[in-house]
Amino acid sequence: MTRPPRQAVKACRAGSPSIADAIAAQRQLTPRDLELLALLAAHRALTAHQITRVLFTDTNTARKRLVLLTGRGVLARFRGCIRPGSQQYRYTLGPLGAMIHAATTDKPIPTPRTVAEKTLKLSRNPQLEHLLGINEFFTDLYHHGRTNPGCELLEWWNERDATQACANIARPDGYGEWSENGHTVRFFLEYDTGTEELSRLVDKLHGYRDLRDGGIAIPVLFVLPGAKRQTNFHRLLAGQPATLSGLTVATTTGADLAAADPAAPVWWLAGHTTRCRLAALPTPPPATHAA
Repeated sequence: MTRPPRQAVKACRAGSPSIADAIAAQRQLTPRDLELLALLAAHRALTAHQITRVLFTDTNTARKRLVLLTGRGVLARFRGCIRPGSQQYRYTLGPLGAMIHAATTDKPIPTPRTVAEKTLKLSRNPQLEHLLGINEFFTDLYHHGRTNPGCELLEWWNERDATQACANIARPDGYGEWSENGHTVRFFLEYDTGTEELSRLVDKLHGYRDLRDGGIAIPVLFVLPGAKRQTNFHRLLAGQPATLSGLTVATTTGADLAAADPAAPVWWLAGHTTRCRLAALPTPPPATHAA
């Protein structure tokens, strides 16, 4: 069971925030707050831990700021009711935050009701944990760049933007560009939660082969939920060499990422037995076409 977003309920009780409220609220926002609004607009939901790793250096400072912004209606938050224990809050744009970000990016100003409805739908979305898993991958990589000189996450695209860039030929869960000591690697991300047949994961590679034939040759990374599923996936790929031809495919697991981070040598390259760092992944050769 998921609790309704408190801020949305409070807004309904106290009256909808107005444009004047948004103008007043934005005067109290810092550049970091505005960066947070842009992140949430692009990636829909982030946990407190993920926000801290991207924008803060201190957990307590982050918690206090998030609570303050939520109380002002700039952010909204929700979490599921689980027993025993509790769940981290999931943060998204509140009514004022959505209005301010829309004005900043020259988009139509949403109504508070529309924002509250989106938040409620997001809190009930069965794909929410999948979304948070994708965002965990990228925020971990971002944090590694913040804390290691010479490293930087240059690009982080959500599923919608990545799919549009692929002209719907492939539907990656995300796209990134990672730079390490002057070397940059581009990649597509497929975040697997174990709910699909492995054959379905293999079928996704056909779209990436079509992209390669069209001139977009980029490694495809799979994050899998466990070692057994990873081994079975590689075994299935080994039996279909034509599917892999011309592609760079690498996998890791949630446990590997929990023990290290996405930049570390946790990537098992299909067709090989060793693991490599993200920055060391080979870029697939461009397709050659007969004249």
